[in-house]
Order: sequence, then C-alpha cells, then structure tokens
Amino acid sequence: MIESRDNRQGSFFGNMVYDKVVPKDHILRIIDKTVDFSFVNDLVKDAYCIDNGRPAWSPLLMFKVVFLQFLYDLSDYRIEEELTDRLSFKMFVGLDVEEAPPDHSVISRFRDRLGPDRFKDIFNRIVEIARSKGLVSDKLHIIDSTDVKAKVNLYRLKKEHKDDDPGSYIDNHSPDKDARSGRKHKGVQFYGYKAHCVMDAQSEIIVNTDTTPGNVKDLKMLKPLTNSSPPPKVITADKGYDCQENHEYLSGRRIRNGIMLKKNHTKTYIASHVKRISNVAKKYRIIIEHKLSDLKEHHGLRNARYWGTIKLRIQTYITVTCANIKRMAKLLFFGISPPEIRLRCTST
Repeated sequence: MIESRDNRQGSFFGNMVYDKVVPKDHILRIIDKTVDFSFVNDLVKDAYCIDNGRPAWSPLLMFKVVFLQFLYDLSDYRIEEELTDRLSFKMFVGLDVEEAPPDHSVISRFRDRLGPDRFKDIFNRIVEIARSKGLVSDKLHIIDSTDVKAKVNLYRLKKEHKDDDPGSYIDNHSPDKDARSGRKHKGVQFYGYKAHCVMDAQSEIIVNTDTTPGNVKDLKMLKPLTNSSPPPKVITADKGYDCQENHEYLSGRRIRNGIMLKKNHTKTYIASHVKRISNVAKKYRIIIEHKLSDLKEHHGLRNARYWGTIKLRIQTYITVTCANIKRMAKLLFFGISPPEIRLRCTST
C-alpha cells in the first residue's frame, strides 16, 4: 500500500472548523458517505515506484482533487485556487485548513501518470460499487454517443476535401492530430471526438464508456461496449446502430433487441420480434439524451480539454465517473427513486 497523508486524522482545530462551517448535508459530505475512495491507492500503485520514496501527495488525495475539478468543471489553475480558500474542497480531499494544495502542474502530471487505463479501472470500480448497492438493474441498457469538439480554432484550419466521407476531412495543420470530422444527427458536421456511453436505464448509471475520433461510426461501438457481463435483458439504441452485424450479435448473446430501425429497411434480418421491441426503444431512449446533456453542460464534456485520443479518453472516464457518483449520491441519500422500467413485447 502506498504510504501517504491519507492516514492523518487532521488537526483538532481543522476538524472543528470543518464541522462548524461545512453543512452536514453538503453534497461533498454526501459523496464521501456514498463512496469509500480508499481503493484508489491500491488500484493505481503500479504507477508509482516503491523504491523512489513515498509521493508528496497520495494518489487518493490527487484523485479527489481531479474528481472535484471535473465535478465542478474547473481548469487546473482554477481548482488550485479553489482548494486554497474553499473549506468544503479542503475537507473533501483531506487537507488541513492551513495547508496549501497541490499546484496545477502536479495535477496535470498526476493525470498523465495514471493514463486512460487506470482511470478506466477507477470508473469500473465505481460501477461495481453501484451494483453492490443494488442500484444497477440491467433490465435495459441504452447506448448512444455525443460529440466532443476539439480544442482547435476551426477558422484557421485548411481542410482538404477528398470525398463525401466526413472522415476524409483530415487537417494536416491541426494541432490535434487525432481529431476528425464527424456528423451528428440530421447531418450536422463537427470536428473532434465522440464519447460513447452505455447507460442502465432504470438507475441512469453509465456502465461503460469510451472515446473515439469523430469519424468513427456509432454502429461500430455497440459490440465492444456491450460485451461485458452481466448482459442486460434488452439493449436499445437509435437508428445509427441499425445494421445486420449488431442485430446478429444481440441475437447471439440472447439479448432482446431494441435498436430502432431505419424507415427504408428491407433487410431479411428484420424479424417481427425486432420490430416489436423497437417500440420500447422509442419510449426509453430519450433518457440517455438527458444524461449526455448533463455531461456536456455541467461537467465540461462539450469541449475537449486536451489534444489527442489518449487524453480525451482520460477526460471521458473522469467525467462519467463524476456523473455516476453524483447520481449514486442522489439515489442513496436524497430519496430519489428511479422510474421502474417495464418491458413488454407487444405486437405492432
């Protein structure tokens, strides 16, 4: 185990100040009661050299700093400033009242040190905790994506048009070499990335996520994002996921098919049961649109903070982790009951 400052009990004066100033029902107190973050140190210990002395700041404390940064959509500089004089933030991460926080460069290096795979491990552990608390029903999973605009000045880009594929707009002058052009619904074009999410419809907990360049088609992501266990009873998605490979994949896993069908679809794999389940999809699919809007409006996923797919994957994993923990806190401590998902296979 990584030795750190986490074992400190805090000064008597500091604890007294926090008890007096930070309300008992403060969201950060609720979050701390919702999730025991102590697993972080062991989960990322391979990122630290045991022969190079203990880190000045523990991974647990640093993760809490990054968590706050994305929960409140703050820059590296801004989170440092807030940690300097915001007592609720100091209390949450484990700083004493008079203690200076990590500076912005330390925060940036911490994210780079952990990389996307360890942040994915943290995300997965949070989903496991949600399951252990009985929050994830796995009755119906909804998959969808949202665009994340690249951190570039589009007016300065010179695009080379090769063909009608939006992915052909590859800009050699862009500072972000991984960003690509893609299309949103109704053909609106964007330049950047896609954050793909699979959400448990009843709890609104996102159970899987990943990030791709903007030109990756949604239908390519259904299988890699839904092949984990336990499988849901039904998977629903919009028409962008409608293809023979996806229908056959769900049939092979014995997952009821809720993919919405294109109007002009005449393929032989369109069985009657597929059409019936699609009606269920229309009813519940909108739930994930509200979740994706929350990620963009309140946690900064509308725009890329960094360049490159690797760092965008980090951004997505942290953002979704924040949203999941916030949702868990609401379900467990604020008495918000998720709507009961009722699935019936009725004929059209």
